[in-house]
Amino acid sequence: MPPRGEAGRDRLSALPDDLLHRILRPLDARQVARDLSLLSRRWRRVWASSPFVTFSQSSARSERFGNNLLLLRDPVDLHALSIDSLDRGNFFFQHRWLRHALSRGLRVLELTLRSSSPFQVPDCLFACATLEEISLSSKITEVLAPNSEVSLPRLKKLHLENVCIVPSAMEKLNSGWPALEDLNLSRCLLDLGSFKVSSETVKSLSITDCTYAGYLAPYASDLVAALCNAQRLELFRFDLILQKSAATEGLSFSNLESLYVGEWLVTDFYNALAFFTQCAPNLAALALDQWKLYQRFNWSLPSHMSGEKKPITDGKVRLLSTLPKNIEKLWIRLSKGDDVEEFRQMRSLLKEKTKPREMEVVWF
Repeated sequence: MPPRGEAGRDRLSALPDDLLHRILRPLDARQVARDLSLLSRRWRRVWASSPFVTFSQSSARSERFGNNLLLLRDPVDLHALSIDSLDRGNFFFQHRWLRHALSRGLRVLELTLRSSSPFQVPDCLFACATLEEISLSSKITEVLAPNSEVSLPRLKKLHLENVCIVPSAMEKLNSGWPALEDLNLSRCLLDLGSFKVSSETVKSLSITDCTYAGYLAPYASDLVAALCNAQRLELFRFDLILQKSAATEGLSFSNLESLYVGEWLVTDFYNALAFFTQCAPNLAALALDQWKLYQRFNWSLPSHMSGEKKPITDGKVRLLSTLPKNIEKLWIRLSKGDDVEEFRQMRSLLKEKTKPREMEVVWF
């Protein structure tokens, strides 16, 4: 039993402010400022000194609340700002909040845009010397088109979902993020002629279900070159880029340690994977996933792909001949619609050939 008096002790309030701030970080700003302040005198000003501010859909609609929250805070830097924007009518004051945060040493920005109207990210976002992480997710295709030069000297992580990067913006971004380490592009529209991630610091690159404007062949070398320095890659609907061709001749992915591929058992998958693994001698972890492919096409392949899916019998030998022998971790996720018993036999062959230290098969 706890010592007398310990049972009623408020241990949470005894924690230092910086730890309380981290605990409260995911909570909505209104809940932190209004509801938690009722707990005790200790909690009344915790929100005011917090370097993290999160505006959920509810609090992001209140201009008065947001203005007061940002103006009445203690004079400390604002390290992280999250805005979940729902209505076009709120864009004006949300832009003001964003400009204010960028002037207060902002390091992490998360924007979730759920409106059917473009948010039009202000140019000041692209000239912030303190930003280290940017996450932008949009319901409709948000166009990134900064009017001025991009200067994000400390940016290490950039995650974009449903964003159109116009050629002029891509060229400015390429020269404006010298410290970029993690680039994640999901459902984005990219121009192949301007997609040249020149930073040699990129360690993790994820390109998921993007749409490519322009012709592939003339620019394939530039696009694949963006992958060469990465230690971790995630690719989905990207198999055409990985085919052996004149544009990809001589490339090496010697830094690559982990590869996730979101399309397999399609016509050109094995040739692409075989070429890629030959160019990645240090690949240690490989994930082959069908989930995103089924999810993307509503759990079944579309009519134009119906002839592409191969039975496991056909793919067994091809997959075995494709995998590197020194793989350490192999993770596979596939549909229960496939022949389970046949794949179990295939799994035994995979273990015998590749001898991975860790292997897992997940069914959905």
